[in-house]
Amino acid sequence: MSGMRVLDVDERERLLIAVGDELAELDTKGTRRSLARVPEMTAAKYLPGERKVVVEHGSPSRLSQLRIGGRLTQLLGSPDHATELLGVLPGRVVYRVNRRHRLLFTVVIRNVLVGEEQAVYDRGGSVLEAAVSPNSRYIAIRLPRKLILVDTMPETEDDHVRLISAEPATLGRRNLRWLPDSTRLVATEYTADSATVVRWAVGSEEWEPVVPALTPAAEALVAPDGRRVAVVDGQRISFHQADNGRFLRAAELSGPVGEFHWSPSSRSVAVSTRAGDAAVVAADKGTVRTF
Repeated sequence: MSGMRVLDVDERERLLIAVGDELAELDTKGTRRSLARVPEMTAAKYLPGERKVVVEHGSPSRLSQLRIGGRLTQLLGSPDHATELLGVLPGRVVYRVNRRHRLLFTVVIRNVLVGEEQAVYDRGGSVLEAAVSPNSRYIAIRLPRKLILVDTMPETEDDHVRLISAEPATLGRRNLRWLPDSTRLVATEYTADSATVVRWAVGSEEWEPVVPALTPAAEALVAPDGRRVAVVDGQRISFHQADNGRFLRAAELSGPVGEFHWSPSSRSVAVSTRAGDAAVVAADKGTVRTF
């Protein structure tokens, strides 16, 4: 089955996929279930632990919610500004919005059940990426020339927003993910000729290497349980221990990987190739199940 983008994977290893403007779901046997037609769809995520999906689509972008088996309903958006999905938490969505100016973004966490919102960062700038810690206390935000830490429970106002590190205008650290203890952050650091998976702890001043000597084309994501790191380079996916970077195993896909996502259980990685094929790779064995 080709022409697919894998957008997300749930705890039962069902794949959320896009085929053109069709949003669909693949079960573990490869049976495809059409969910909705969504023109100009750019991203979609399962709400953790629920049979609901949050979709980013349209121009300017907006967010809609879909209960599996139900209809797509608008969640957030306006014709006057962009509303873009940054991530999901149990019962909540994390998004960025530029109501004041097209280059001045606010990062907001919204409870999708009751509609309550918290603007966790409203100091502007072009927010490129944001990662919320599992306990929701910290938000790591990537801006064009720096990484900052937002503390939602600071001891003083000066502690509310702190610098993590200065960053170059291009390359630098990205693919931000928190470890389960909510005090350590993992990223991939890029230079002109290499990439390194690195780790930073709240309160520290330095990043430390975890998986060094990767090619500049490599991308890496730490698993939700914090035990392993998946590294994609071309059509190869490799797994490493997250604490010391030790290589564990690798698998080859049918073509260069376009997108990849850890399952919530951390047992597998769902991938789609640039040619539009989909697969699930078992993290503990390296076996590949294709669709």
